[in-house]
Amino acid sequence: MAKADETAAKNTKTLYGIIGVLSVLVVVLGVLLIMQRGENTDLTENNDTLTVERNDLQEELGSMLEQYDALTVENEDMNAEMLEQKEEITRLMERVNKLNKDDRNLRWEIDKLKKEARTLRDIMKGYLVKIDSLNQANAALTEENTTLSTNLTEVTSRKNELESTVENQENLIKQGSALTAVDLSASGLRIKSSGKQAETNRASRAEMIRTCVSLGENRITESGKKTLHVRIISPEGVVLEDDDYPNATFEFEGISGKYSTRRDIEYNNEPQDICVFYTVNSELSTGQYIVELYESGFMVGKTSFDLR
Repeated sequence: MAKADETAAKNTKTLYGIIGVLSVLVVVLGVLLIMQRGENTDLTENNDTLTVERNDLQEELGSMLEQYDALTVENEDMNAEMLEQKEEITRLMERVNKLNKDDRNLRWEIDKLKKEARTLRDIMKGYLVKIDSLNQANAALTEENTTLSTNLTEVTSRKNELESTVENQENLIKQGSALTAVDLSASGLRIKSSGKQAETNRASRAEMIRTCVSLGENRITESGKKTLHVRIISPEGVVLEDDDYPNATFEFEGISGKYSTRRDIEYNNEPQDICVFYTVNSELSTGQYIVELYESGFMVGKTSFDLR
């Protein structure tokens, strides 16, 4: 009996020992479970943070590309350099896209990529400063060119005004130098058998056309040889031509035109009477004839006569 009680006591003691060990194990397992959950929570939070940083890095790189695309510069070398930087940014974006959130080195990889991104942004800032300086310089040059162009336009305009003034003054001098004509008259002539000339108003009998004029005194013009040009315009509006000088032309009032006859005279700045003759080379038509007298390129007289 005593032996049985002793055995039961041992078994009870053993059972308590096992229960104690199991209790300790339960406590340890509970602690380990709590620690594991904490680590998982920290890991999840860390992964979320890294994901946000990766997304921010992608947005930053995308923004840098957009800024490069918005930059315009005419310098070919700088354009080539900026194109290389855009390619570097694109490659960096591809590396960011390949990041795995389960990668144990994710923190290190993101920090490395962020450092490279900062370097690329610093380079871009340098280009922004250069381009801004170039734009300011170009703006200054454009303003200077505009000012020079305006000044040149003003100088050219002033030059044209002066040239026009000089030309007008020269024309006035020429006009003032031209001879003055009074009592300008013209008529048809026939030649009598005696050789004398007689006026006629019959077109069929006219063999010559005589133009006479009294030249006035002109102290402005130089004395010496002067050339008188006569234009005889038929009723049909055609300038009669000189057989000796067909299609002969002269300059008058800024244009070139035909003349019918001409005469060189010696002018001594005093009044003198002059007649100029045109020889008829074909039968004249009936109607009114206009006669214009020119000297020094200016018309100094105009008259008309009729033939029937």
